[in-house]
Amino acid sequence: MKATGIVRRLDDLGRLVIPKEIRRIYRLKEGDSIEFFVSEQSEIILKKYSYLNDEKEMLTRMVNTLKEVTKTEVLFLLEDEIIGNDNILMDECSHDLIQLIRQYHPSDFESMRLFHENSDVYSGSIYPVISDSHWLGAFLLYSKQGPLHASAKASASIMSAYLAKQFEH
Repeated sequence: MKATGIVRRLDDLGRLVIPKEIRRIYRLKEGDSIEFFVSEQSEIILKKYSYLNDEKEMLTRMVNTLKEVTKTEVLFLLEDEIIGNDNILMDECSHDLIQLIRQYHPSDFESMRLFHENSDVYSGSIYPVISDSHWLGAFLLYSKQGPLHASAKASASIMSAYLAKQFEH
């Protein structure tokens, strides 16, 4: 854990203001949910809550189904975790991929390096799951063989829309 050097006081109602710099870096906005954790050393840890964190088994089934149906590589990217390949960690994603993942609309890419440890370039598409104006995660479909088939894109778009509907408030 890294100290920021920022200190805030609780007000008389027990509220705490999260500094603007922290909100900007971690993309926290009004209405986001924050989850509280307490370590064995009595440290209080705040984490942006993701509704999909509790749905990893379902997301794994969805990723595997998309892989089977589209005959292409598929991953699901959460805020800090990748589902669909136990060998790839979020820290291994390239800066370009991270920028594309966090967009609020589907994006196509060509000849892009996706992972730091892998110099291969891929083409593919990203389908974010957006619910109530909140980014929950994204499907990543990619291939070395060039652009994806329209049917693969349509399948990912449907899965993304389905997930978004499941988590509307």
